[in-house]
Amino acid sequence: MLGGLAIVLFGLIAATAGRIWVQNGVDFSNSRNLITTAVALTVGAGNLTLNIGNFSLGGIGTACFGSIILYQLLRGRGAEAEEATVPADAQPEPVVQTEPGTSD
Repeated sequence: MLGGLAIVLFGLIAATAGRIWVQNGVDFSNSRNLITTAVALTVGAGNLTLNIGNFSLGGIGTACFGSIILYQLLRGRGAEAEEATVPADAQPEPVVQTEPGTSD
């Protein structure tokens, strides 16, 4: 029973990550994004544990920190700064405040 629940849990985590990547338009034709994702998923799913002295970092932690470091290492020298883009439908609506005591 617990094994089945673990499979569903980790499957849902992976599926949610995929949904987030698609919603935010991650470009997997860019090898930097593809390699970082592939390594993080493999390290996390394989539960690669990093042991340094008395400190132990489990598979998900290793995948998280490893992907952050790998993404920066794959940036390369002289790469132009990447600009963050926000989809047009994700822009917040302007908030209009009225003075207290007035009605609309």
